[in-house]
Amino acid sequence: MPGTIGGLSKSYVSSIEFLDQREILNKVLDITNEELSFIDVMELTGRSKPPSVPEYHHFVNEELYVLATVTAVTGSGTTAVTATIDATSFAYVNVGELVLFTNGKVGLVKSKASTTNIVVHSVDGTNITLTAADKVSFFSNAAGEGSLSPAAKRWGVTKYANQVQIFKGKFEVTDVQKASKVEVEFQGKPFYMYKGQHESLMKFRNDISAAMIFGKKSTTKFADANPVLVDAESKPVQTTMGLDQYATTLGKDLSLLTSGSVTLADIKALTQSLNTDRAPQEYFVFVGTAQNILWDDLFNNLGNSALLSQGARFQIAGKQIELGIDTIKIYGRTYYKKFLPILDHKNIVNFTGGYNAKDAAYGVPASKIKTNDGQMVDRMQVRYMAEGGTDFKYREILLGGLAHVPTSERSVLEIHYESIQGLEILGAQQMFKLK
Repeated sequence: MPGTIGGLSKSYVSSIEFLDQREILNKVLDITNEELSFIDVMELTGRSKPPSVPEYHHFVNEELYVLATVTAVTGSGTTAVTATIDATSFAYVNVGELVLFTNGKVGLVKSKASTTNIVVHSVDGTNITLTAADKVSFFSNAAGEGSLSPAAKRWGVTKYANQVQIFKGKFEVTDVQKASKVEVEFQGKPFYMYKGQHESLMKFRNDISAAMIFGKKSTTKFADANPVLVDAESKPVQTTMGLDQYATTLGKDLSLLTSGSVTLADIKALTQSLNTDRAPQEYFVFVGTAQNILWDDLFNNLGNSALLSQGARFQIAGKQIELGIDTIKIYGRTYYKKFLPILDHKNIVNFTGGYNAKDAAYGVPASKIKTNDGQMVDRMQVRYMAEGGTDFKYREILLGGLAHVPTSERSVLEIHYESIQGLEILGAQQMFKLK
């Protein structure tokens, strides 16, 4: 091909494909930031434990006292009233129990009828005022000299259960691509397979994290003879209950007093609610961007005299306050606020009309919980299957003709990931979702 007329210029050289040397940053920029996950928090705090079966249970003791609901009253305004109460409370009550009324009056259960009626006498001779829908508490008992003991009481236990879920992932690379160099480096090596392998692993781990937060417990179990949920091979599929379902079905599902703003009034109301349930004094609070901003906006401004008296004492620990609060101690309770990017993921929850988890803060007791025999166990942990030398917390299998030990004649390297895990929260009645 003959030459052309004209001077040698930059535009001329760069128009010849691949001739002009390229200036390339030999790294791939990470704009997804997928590596920080809920699973990482659990593993870093040592909250993992293998169960012996795919479904695990725990038992919670019943309340020792009942709060009865009054449905009808006879004789209100006198020293003796007949009250109809709910059947559950009626079965609990003995003659001789002391009754605390909403106005602070105290009465003694004089007798029980064959229905759900109890006759209560004032202990100090003043009149008892009682209306339908009132709540009354049976807080103690009083007996006469030389009397018999009351009827024996018994308390049961309530069973709660969750189950593991099987997670799988896969990465595959062919012989030619495995040996082909590229312009950029991954883990210090110029082969694209390292990028693909790393991102496959991150996707696999984040699938687990997402299920631990947003997952719903399936009615189908691996042992079902006629399962509703099946995979492509018609095998039963079971799923685990995540953080959100634990909070909304077993814990406290709370709303901010004013949408879009966390105030001291919200923290006061939360404190009162937790104290009513005799909740522990330390909590993990998992937040996305929305709640992270709201909590920082509140606590970074507590020095403002309009919000907090100059005579008050307030303790903030953790990071420097100008850098964002990690640990907050207020009203006798400590909150460890942890930002989880997945709660703000634009392709999982943060979209128009999306799941309200993106606007929620999840509170889980950070301390251990006491058992009836005085031992202490972790409240929140990941349960994973393990047997003998096989650990299903994370399992990697290399297959194909390019594996270290070839398994077939096909010239590929297949990396299979598998994990069998589930979330467990003990005493979930004391956790909360604040949205």
